[in-house]
Amino acid sequence: MKRRFLAMAILATLAASHAQAASPSESCLQDLRALPGFLLENDTGARQHLAQKGQAYFDQAQASASEAAAKVNDEGACNMVLSQYLQQWRKGHLQIMPTAVLKPVTPAPASSAATAPSAAMDNGAPSLRLLSPHTALLTLPSFFPQYAQAIADLLASKRKELQRRRNWIIDVRQNDGGSDSTYASLLPWIASGESVTMGIEWLSTPANIANQESICALYVPGDASCPISMARTMDRMRSVPPGQFVAQNADAPISYAKFAKEKIQPARVAVLVDRDCGSSCEQFLLAVRQSFHVKLIGRNSNGALDYSNLRVQALPSGLRQLAYATSRSTRLPHLQVDLDGIMPDIYLPPPKDEAGRAEEIVRVQRWLEGGSLRPVDEVQ
Repeated sequence: MKRRFLAMAILATLAASHAQAASPSESCLQDLRALPGFLLENDTGARQHLAQKGQAYFDQAQASASEAAAKVNDEGACNMVLSQYLQQWRKGHLQIMPTAVLKPVTPAPASSAATAPSAAMDNGAPSLRLLSPHTALLTLPSFFPQYAQAIADLLASKRKELQRRRNWIIDVRQNDGGSDSTYASLLPWIASGESVTMGIEWLSTPANIANQESICALYVPGDASCPISMARTMDRMRSVPPGQFVAQNADAPISYAKFAKEKIQPARVAVLVDRDCGSSCEQFLLAVRQSFHVKLIGRNSNGALDYSNLRVQALPSGLRQLAYATSRSTRLPHLQVDLDGIMPDIYLPPPKDEAGRAEEIVRVQRWLEGGSLRPVDEVQ
């Protein structure tokens, strides 16, 4: 028996040594081969994508990716090949991440939201500019969980200034999403008192349940509410056989939530949006456009919301992690955001440069204050 255990240990050591000695192309092909089977079993959108596009489409995508993977000379090139392959499945909420950079985040300091200069040091931190006695500009580059307190602190510390401005511009252009709870402190300022929300369904599989357990430590370390929420989610997932979907809430797929409004709300709110607003940023658009005071201005959003709640799975090489969707919206198939994003109420052509991006704010401010949305050089 001891000899058998010794032999097994030697084989395991040899296998590990072989994995470490694998060339970039060998490890890349190893990870590529693992993707389709894992996606079809665990990703909430993969089966629907296969039904829509057909097996031949994905066979060709796999063949092209295999040819490219066989030629890579470094891990960066492999990551690019695998990312391009995932794009054939779905343009959003599928991602390849190097294992080396997948580390727990550090919460942003609460004071970073108080002033624009310190916020500028963090590209994801919220900031506030008082454009005039009538208009305020709230810039929200990210809804990642570490910015939830920063947004709440900013709104609280600038309450009097915000109450004096009847017009708000909320800039979510290039907002990379994150968590719906991050913008919760903003909703009482601009919502009409009740929100109508469609729920989600979780796909129950052993991998999805296991990957729920690690997400809190990875993205919101120290958050006491996250493990409680994930425990409820895992209980729901365990309540059905593997391979089946289960609703997040047992009551109904749609909820009508009332909440207290701020006593003094802005009269007009313009939300600036573009193609880089995705995921939770799009959920924010669905929430705020229900308000009588809000108009969405700019371009269609990204279109990465129908399949969400990303979790990470280590790929066979150990060099990369796959981020994939574990939930789908109960809006489907009647209201699909992923087709072409969320349309704005008022369309503005894409700006040519940063100066054009800045000019959009000037135009919207002028419009809110009773003027025109025309480009600056066309205003008489």
